[in-house]
Amino acid sequence: MIQELRSDVLVVGAGPAGCMAAIELAGRGVNVLVVDRSQFPREKICGDGLLEDSLEVLEGAGLATAVRDKAHAIGSIRFVAPNGNTCDLEGDFYTLRRRELDALLLEKACDRGANFLAGIQVEGPLLNGDTCVGALGVDEEGNEVRIVASLVLLATGANSRILSAFGVLETKRHNAIGLRGYFRVGEALDESVMIVSYDPRLLPGYGWMFPLGGGIVNVGCGIFLDGRRKMPQFGENLTTFYQHVEPLASYLRGAERVAPIQAAHMRTGLRGARAYAPGLLVLGEALGLTFAFIGEGISCALESGRIASSAAIEAFGKGDFSKQGLARYEHDLRQILERRHRGYLAAQQWFRFKPLANLIIARAARHEAVRKVARQIICGQRDVEDVFSLRGMARVLLLR
Repeated sequence: MIQELRSDVLVVGAGPAGCMAAIELAGRGVNVLVVDRSQFPREKICGDGLLEDSLEVLEGAGLATAVRDKAHAIGSIRFVAPNGNTCDLEGDFYTLRRRELDALLLEKACDRGANFLAGIQVEGPLLNGDTCVGALGVDEEGNEVRIVASLVLLATGANSRILSAFGVLETKRHNAIGLRGYFRVGEALDESVMIVSYDPRLLPGYGWMFPLGGGIVNVGCGIFLDGRRKMPQFGENLTTFYQHVEPLASYLRGAERVAPIQAAHMRTGLRGARAYAPGLLVLGEALGLTFAFIGEGISCALESGRIASSAAIEAFGKGDFSKQGLARYEHDLRQILERRHRGYLAAQQWFRFKPLANLIIARAARHEAVRKVARQIICGQRDVEDVFSLRGMARVLLLR
């Protein structure tokens, strides 16, 4: 039996990118269908951190207050250098489990008028010539599903199979790996502080411990694969990293693990896929929008959903879903995000060198001017590419 559905816009993937696009489009009266292979709420491997630029996009959608009400407030990030020295960076940060954030975003999209179907595994595009006019998939009972749409928004994360099926994959290999688990720790932990540890074995990656409130912490590590010859070694296997990376190991001694360590591929640096094709836009991590070096992807995912909705409204106004009609999406996306991505790729290269990582964190600990630059970078208020250029790094290291 084949189930046939129709919608103006089909959003494949109910993460931040897909839901933000659905929120904006449904709010403008567009008929939107969101599908996801999972039932909600569902887990997602992520650091669960929300930086200020994510909250700015959520503010524009009228969601910032609802997110803050559910989230756990963080007052500072503690950066731990490879040699063990530390620097605390104050800011307005939050943590919120992705199962809660994504469910909240999806609920908002449905409140705005979007429709949602869970348990739909999209297999590939529905084509009319070279134009995507929908998608083909199966439901949880194995029944075929055929969805016809004027425009498809692909927000499926780092899934190279789907990207290949839709003809937009440029690089099959992922750029990074994230591992994450949840622990319940003792009362001694300061739950207002995030910890980022640049363990020498992980450079230019890092380990993290992000408090979620109520004694629960998100513990993980990010491994960036560009130029790496082999995976870091931690005891029996990589999933035991938290027993070896300090200060995580000290904090977690005697802690109760409440969720297993899980791993996921990441696509970083605005690389690996084309942003659009006739009848199709690619959003979020599917487009490689997770930042290199810091591994943060929620803000870019939300931004891509917002930009995609604007491009879609223009395409509907003109009745033009050709490559030319959708080209504005990539233009606007790159204008806003490309320099930040290039800057973080450069930062990733700098932090391969342990002495330099030690020096930067030591100078930030001693000089408020350096911490100010770091805060501006994290909040998206400073040109990352300029700071991590050769001249920019010289200026930072000379700041007093």
